[in-house]
Amino acid sequence: MDLGYFETSLPVADIGKSMAFYEALGFARAEYAEDAGNATMIRGDCRLGLFQGHLDPDRAQLIFWQGPVEDVAAAAERAGLTFLKPLHHDAEGGGAFMLQDPDGHPLYFIRMKTFYPQYPAHTTPAPAERPPVLEIDGAFGWYMASLPVEDMDRSVAFYEALGFAVVDREADNRHATLQNADCRIGLYQGHLQPPQFQLIFWQGEIMELAEAVRRAGLDFFVAPRGDAEHGSFMLRDPDGHPLFFIRMPGVVGPTA
Repeated sequence: MDLGYFETSLPVADIGKSMAFYEALGFARAEYAEDAGNATMIRGDCRLGLFQGHLDPDRAQLIFWQGPVEDVAAAAERAGLTFLKPLHHDAEGGGAFMLQDPDGHPLYFIRMKTFYPQYPAHTTPAPAERPPVLEIDGAFGWYMASLPVEDMDRSVAFYEALGFAVVDREADNRHATLQNADCRIGLYQGHLQPPQFQLIFWQGEIMELAEAVRRAGLDFFVAPRGDAEHGSFMLRDPDGHPLFFIRMPGVVGPTA
């Protein structure tokens, strides 16, 4: 099922401070609508939306842009999924709706003909084509939006109803990776510390990344441990969102 192109969107208190944090980690500012309090930051295959005061609910969200929202909403309704906000259309014929997964994580689906119509300084027609698929940054690792769940089978069934395929699932049923086009989601039952939405980057140059963090003057939430072949560390951004960097022997990245 075509959901649209994927973005992890985070609520922030001070967008300037948040942009500086991610830029210190090598993210590029792909878009910044100052009046709207919105920025898009990209590194490798990770596209982040930073929103100052505009996310409802005010928590990390999985956002799918410019897909066939009517078709996706109809499929979600047939599957009996929970809507936080029903499908509605704007004056230009765009549409949007929001789902909630079994653990309360919001998924927002939106199609617009004009971006930032209420902010004249930033108003622009939506591109006729989707942006290209982002390529994995070998030094940074490949990105996975990672969610804590209470019931793995229930959560997997929810995402499969939206067209996600299970690409990896541990034998103890405590972790599964699902993918739909450019969106990879990690579901963790009891393994995420802290137990909240995390940005996880796999199989990067872990010790070189840790040194880059030190040079940038950023603080570690969990200090680096291990070595270049099997190591990890964790950061928190200015709003407390966890970023986990990990490298483990034998873990193979996505092929598409």
